[in-house]
Amino acid sequence: MPSYAVLGATGGIGRSLLRVLLQSPDNQINAYCRSRAKLLRVCPEAANTEQLKVFEGRLDDVSLIAGCIRDTRAVFLAVSVSDNMPGCTIAREATSVAVAALDDIRKRDGPTTRLPTVILSSSASLDHSFSGDVPPFVHWLLDRAVSNLYHDLAEAESLLRAQKDWVSTVFVRPGGLVHDRQGGHEISTTTAKTPLSFLDLAAGMVEIAEDKEGRHHMRSVSVLPTSDKVAFPWDCVYFVLTGLLYHYLPWTYRFFGEYRRR
Repeated sequence: MPSYAVLGATGGIGRSLLRVLLQSPDNQINAYCRSRAKLLRVCPEAANTEQLKVFEGRLDDVSLIAGCIRDTRAVFLAVSVSDNMPGCTIAREATSVAVAALDDIRKRDGPTTRLPTVILSSSASLDHSFSGDVPPFVHWLLDRAVSNLYHDLAEAESLLRAQKDWVSTVFVRPGGLVHDRQGGHEISTTTAKTPLSFLDLAAGMVEIAEDKEGRHHMRSVSVLPTSDKVAFPWDCVYFVLTGLLYHYLPWTYRFFGEYRRR
């Protein structure tokens, strides 16, 4: 049976991946999270199934992450933050640990062992060829409103590209995401589209992971909705406004940020 690892299982993309993967009884899923209780709270479907094994612990625990991704077909890197957190490094840190875990598996199991494909959830805004129809002002706005998150993702991508000789990676570049129903998707290597539901993105990422021919090795791809009835991402307006605030006045994050210390 196909086996997959999801790193960042409690986030919007991570829990959507779990829901899509659980649609098939043949899938076996290893899910990493820092809190099992939170995972079961945000994804109740994970509570009573033998398809899912939870790996709970610190993100910097290489042996834990290695156990999570060993013998899987693909590992979904979906660890990130949802707002413009100043100094954010979570995507790079998660990628660094995943690479270290893959290297540990390679050393323990031998250089001929088959390693899983890494599917990195990134952004269309990091490759403007995927958003050529977006007005320059919108690019300017997003480059500032999501500047810290984009910088973090760019560093994660660079780290994976540096391992291209032994780690196969696919860079998934969606447009703006919204919590909505699963309405259908298609894969594109040339363009992105906003809005896109988290569930459609997850279904597209699973389809990419199922490609046994490696057609997307070290390439950027996007997931497009096939439905024209995707909800408008109104919460993006809030995140753009607060993102600009954190970009120009980073000290305000400790008062209003999603991940501020309490």
